[in-house]
Amino acid sequence: MFLGIDLGGTTCSFGLLDENGALHHEIEIETRQHDGPDVMLPRLADAARKVLASTKNEAKAVGIGVPGPVKHQEGICVYAPNLSGWKDLPVGPILSEKIGLPTHVLNDANAAALGEARFGAGRGANDVLVITLGTGIGSGLILDGNLRLGASERGAEVGHMTVAIDDKRGSAGNVGTLESVCGRDAIVWRALRALTWGRESILHQMCPDLSAMTPRHLAEAANQGDDVAQKVWMETASYLAVGIVNVVFTVDVARVVIAGGVAQVGEPLFAPLRHAVAARTSRLKFDVSQIVPAQFENSAGLIGAAQWAREQTENLAS
Repeated sequence: MFLGIDLGGTTCSFGLLDENGALHHEIEIETRQHDGPDVMLPRLADAARKVLASTKNEAKAVGIGVPGPVKHQEGICVYAPNLSGWKDLPVGPILSEKIGLPTHVLNDANAAALGEARFGAGRGANDVLVITLGTGIGSGLILDGNLRLGASERGAEVGHMTVAIDDKRGSAGNVGTLESVCGRDAIVWRALRALTWGRESILHQMCPDLSAMTPRHLAEAANQGDDVAQKVWMETASYLAVGIVNVVFTVDVARVVIAGGVAQVGEPLFAPLRHAVAARTSRLKFDVSQIVPAQFENSAGLIGAAQWAREQTENLAS
């Protein structure tokens, strides 16, 4: 077995992965993101040892997915914007010493992609793009069956791809990105803009406090035929399709897995998305039925982190 750790800004999950992709002895602790690494890492190690004790120390290695860019060979988290003090932090070496097992570090979006590719909705396909839609947009790319990280381990960052050159939203000088037009806040903003223009919509009744609107409200409204909500999803899908098509034409992936909270809205997003991708890939004859929702709602990152430990262990042994 291999221990996976999925470190988030609010909670941190632990679990043991068997060879069939099943998780065992899962626990969750509070992250306490403002504690700093000197406090947080010993807490993570303590929780890890509790899980490992349930296996009579049969686990071979540990994998941890962290919310930021990493240097996996050195086990370093370059920075984690939501975790205080996590800059150039040797997470792998520190946890290896405290836990007593080799600890392998991976970006959390890549961990989620690996989990879906090996055991979830990407299983059976050698070339898979996994996109996680939430407040931000993360992604991971599997080519020829292997997770591709790129020269600086920041490859396949589809969320930072420019898809709307006339849009001024974005950060760090990179505007019109997929994240800036398809992230959760952008989707809700699109609806609020239409409502402030006086458009009639059942959203007024469904969500009297417009500041509390979520993509789920928009999905429910779209399913009831609401024109504003349907157009929001069509516009969102058109931008997302551009990002997907760019990857399809560049590396010829066979399957696209859409994960994250926004993806859970279902067909209000997937129906116009498949239509928009089909319109742009007619020459390539990309099978849009291969644009599918993720199988794992919350555990893909945990599974992927443990699987990363397994694959790194096997690579070192070969």
